[in-house]
Amino acid sequence: MKILSTILLSLALASCVTTPQKREPIPVAAGHLYPGSYINVRAPNSEGWHLVSSSPAGMEFARSGIGENDTFGAQLLMFSLTETENNEEFVALIKKGIEADTDSSRFKVISSEYSYSETRGYPCVNVESTVNDTKAEVQGNKQAELLLQSVSLYCRHPVRTDTGFSATYSHRGTTLYKQLLDEAIVYIDGIQVPENAQ
Repeated sequence: MKILSTILLSLALASCVTTPQKREPIPVAAGHLYPGSYINVRAPNSEGWHLVSSSPAGMEFARSGIGENDTFGAQLLMFSLTETENNEEFVALIKKGIEADTDSSRFKVISSEYSYSETRGYPCVNVESTVNDTKAEVQGNKQAELLLQSVSLYCRHPVRTDTGFSATYSHRGTTLYKQLLDEAIVYIDGIQVPENAQ
């Protein structure tokens, strides 16, 4: 696994994934499993998804929505993490990394929530956000102002504790997508550390 030096931003990456791709993406079956020694990744469990990138740093999936500029993205990313003393410090680390990498001239935050979770048995942070993407690339090499919603889970890896991973499910379009949270939970639940993780 190539370890990235900083926490990667879900907003910027979500906006990239939901941008129409110039190269031909690879169709993937709903819920297809990509097993690994560090993390197991499952493609979103619905039709129409494509694998748009895969590397030692993560995987990115995308699909079109109903509207002309309506798109969905799903990502799994891996990165390095510094040590933290407690739950509050871990949440603060994730929040600081996201905020530092957010292009405030492009993304105008409407709402964002961060909450600590140890449901998986290791430290994680749930992140939900809605922003106004003022420079969204759309069909025809044009830019538009669109809403970008994302639901993410940032976790410290339970075995390789100096690293972490994030799973993000996002929607971008002219209106809010009401089913985002339900679909995001299914996708994020499909991202799991294997029992024999290395």
